Amino acid sequence: MIDNILGFWAPGSFELIAILVVSLIVYGIPIIVIIFIVRLLLRNKRENIRLRLEVGKLADELEKVRKQKDIGKSDSIVDSG
Repeated sequence: MIDNILGFWAPGSFELIAILVVSLIVYGIPIIVIIFIVRLLLRNKRENIRLRLEVGKLADELEKVRKQKDIGKSDSIVDSG
């Protein structure tokens, strides 16, 4: 009789599948979304660093070109003066 009483409260295979599906929805999907967002943020951070390095290189190059133009202008002023 005790076996019947305890067996009454034990979940069957259908209940276990339902519990598994509900727990995956409640716990699994938010975890997957959080992992996806973290990966996107890390990729965005790496891309921002790469873009900053490229902008720095371009700024250095622009500065060199401006200095060369300034040197060229000062040479032409000295030659004509």
